[in-house]
Amino acid sequence: MNDKKNIRPRGRPQVSGLRKLSKSVTVKFSKIDYERLLHRSRQANRSLAEFLRESAFNAQIVARHSIEETTVIRNLVGMANNLNQLARLSHQTGFYRTRNAVMELLEKLKVIMNEYKKVERRNT
Repeated sequence: MNDKKNIRPRGRPQVSGLRKLSKSVTVKFSKIDYERLLHRSRQANRSLAEFLRESAFNAQIVARHSIEETTVIRNLVGMANNLNQLARLSHQTGFYRTRNAVMELLEKLKVIMNEYKKVERRNT
């Protein structure tokens, strides 16, 4: 009976349920990209799976544009379209007739550019 108490379990201890790797993600790469990943994982002295896992969690993702930047860009695109229309109109009717519309558009453009500069200063 004492023999059963002295028997220790053999092998590697079980991993807890929280740390166990049980989910997989399938990602496809071109042959060239796969070779680059394999080379970088070997340089880091990691297996490919470890390298990808660490890269995924340590990478810093930056949004392309914030909502404010998107709004500013959309406004600028609309104003550029208006400016093109005004240029076409001024070629047809003469610049002095469209001068007031151009000056109004220029003032709006200055306001939007100043707002964009303020957003850029806050982000840096």
